[in-house]
Amino acid sequence: MRGIEITIFVASLLVISGASLGDEPAREDAMPRQSDRDPPALLFIQGKLKPNAESVYQQYLAGTRPLMSEYGVEVIAVGSAVESELTTDAWPINAVLSFRDRETAERFLADPRYLELKERYRDQAYETLHLTLVESRAPRGVPSAPLRGDATAKDVAEEAFADFRHSLATGEWQPFLDRLTDDFTLQFPMGRYQGKHVGKEKASEIFHYVTQVFSEGLTVDEIERITAEDNRVVFEFRDSGLLRGQPYRNIVAISLDVRGEKISGYREYFGLVGPPPEPP
Repeated sequence: MRGIEITIFVASLLVISGASLGDEPAREDAMPRQSDRDPPALLFIQGKLKPNAESVYQQYLAGTRPLMSEYGVEVIAVGSAVESELTTDAWPINAVLSFRDRETAERFLADPRYLELKERYRDQAYETLHLTLVESRAPRGVPSAPLRGDATAKDVAEEAFADFRHSLATGEWQPFLDRLTDDFTLQFPMGRYQGKHVGKEKASEIFHYVTQVFSEGLTVDEIERITAEDNRVVFEFRDSGLLRGQPYRNIVAISLDVRGEKISGYREYFGLVGPPPEPP
């Protein structure tokens, strides 16, 4: 079993785009609502500076500030660790950064301007540094936060699609299945499950089959367009993965029917840009 590291730190909460690690906390009315966006990618930073490296560290922070603003980075919390018998680590520097998604975080960390700051200041300032990138999701067994009272069909569909996207990547389908009506209908254009299917149990069977053939997950690379009309919301996106071990890319459109705060219908249309799937 892998080890567990637990740290408590006294944090200043910061949720404002492009904030510096030393800025003042944001006003509550400036904080974006999580329901207004896809689950973010979080970067956990823990480390210790070299002796007499504070000035170099401050130069690093100052240099990253405009780049963080450009990428829309949110500083969720910063603070110093608390020594405790109940935890395993106590790092002097702790911070949590939020990115729109994993791709944005990786582009930020690979940006030549950031790499120059890393080489010039970060590597010179830190004695020890741990970086962990996490693709966030709702905790298992915990219901999703209720939608706002004024939520539209588009709001409901976008929250469901966020769970759908996570399920494709991880194979954890229950959060998405919980959003479906009991008489949910699904129409698929080809393959083993071509045609119309009714009921959550059948939907569960089909979606888990998707996980079987894409055993390493299917990634939604880009959402190209979202179109809403009445209770119907259409998502056009590109995805990719390994289909039975072979490279696979697709351009997909799915139409979700919304009833109240549930999804009652799913229709999928796609045009392959990679190898075709094997026959059923």
